[in-house]
Amino acid sequence: MWLRQYPTMRKFLKFGIVGATSAGVSLGVFWLISLQYPALNLISKAIGYIMGFFVGFTLNKFWTYIDQTEEDEKYLLKYVMVYAVTFIVYLLVNFVMDHFIHPNTYFAAIAQNLEFAHLAVYLNENGPLVSNILAIFINIFLNFFGTNKLVFKVPEPDHLFE
Repeated sequence: MWLRQYPTMRKFLKFGIVGATSAGVSLGVFWLISLQYPALNLISKAIGYIMGFFVGFTLNKFWTYIDQTEEDEKYLLKYVMVYAVTFIVYLLVNFVMDHFIHPNTYFAAIAQNLEFAHLAVYLNENGPLVSNILAIFINIFLNFFGTNKLVFKVPEPDHLFE
């Protein structure tokens, strides 16, 4: 009941569940195709990504944002545009972090100071993984903001009950 008082938090939790579900579908489709056709690694990733994308769109439209959808609105085109832009941002953030910022060294230093020597070594040796995780978190918030404000246009809290 307390979650109903916070509509944005409720949407974010639903958005997270949808994201986890679509990621699971994406990985599952990739895994199933790659088991049958191991040579088609990149194609199976692409098919998995597309399936996960459409599962995410469908669940967001009919569950997360059901109260903001209208019959004749072009949600898919807007959704594709938001995700295309955030995908480019995701790639740029990864590139900048991998080639200029190197966040793995900062996190490795923190782990070393906290006396987690093995974690510090792991973080230091896996810079692209650290950059990717940070870029994913940035992307989650950008996707949520874009989906809320540009695709399904969540009303402001004072206009929710009009």
